[in-house]
Amino acid sequence: MSFFEKAKAAASELAQKADTALANQGLAGPAAQGKQADRYLRDLGVLAYLQATGRPVDPGEQARVMAAIGDFERQGAIPSFALQTSAPPPPGAVAGGHAAPPPPAGYGAPPPPAGYAAPPPPAGYAAPPPPAGYAAPPPPPQGYAAPPPPQGYAAPPPAAAPPATPASAPPPPPPPPGWTGAAEQPPTETDAAGIKTRDDLEGDRA
Repeated sequence: MSFFEKAKAAASELAQKADTALANQGLAGPAAQGKQADRYLRDLGVLAYLQATGRPVDPGEQARVMAAIGDFERQGAIPSFALQTSAPPPPGAVAGGHAAPPPPAGYGAPPPPAGYAAPPPPAGYAAPPPPAGYAAPPPPPQGYAAPPPPQGYAAPPPAAAPPATPASAPPPPPPPPGWTGAAEQPPTETDAAGIKTRDDLEGDRA
């Protein structure tokens, strides 16, 4: 070890002794008290690690360290008990391990604009298959019946049936053989213009 390293170690040891003496007399400043508290917290961590790994721990040393840390806490020398090596909180989380506050009551996502429609899936897209081991739910047991409706419940009336489409009229039968198209009407008995009356027509036929 070089002379410089020896001098540095001696100075550190002397400073530690001075801080310890001042702390025992209650004359140490906040910075010195914080350093002393850090040392005791480290010793407490070492004792806790030894105890967690099944190695022997001196109960007297554990009680001494705990008593010293309690004194530092009462003096205000331990400003925070936050872990210094914990992972940073995820985005959106609040410090202290708490999740982001919930939205206010009645809050809902804004509705889509009028006329908005979801875009269609890309060409060739197929729904993903169910996971391995998935099975459809079993059918209801034999003899199972749906529970009856509550008392006073009335089923809604059935929807009105749509109007029946009128059937097309059947086509008329074909005319008989020799039919000329228009039925013959006997002329009326008028002879003012020289038209034959019905009696004349009957005479002609006879």
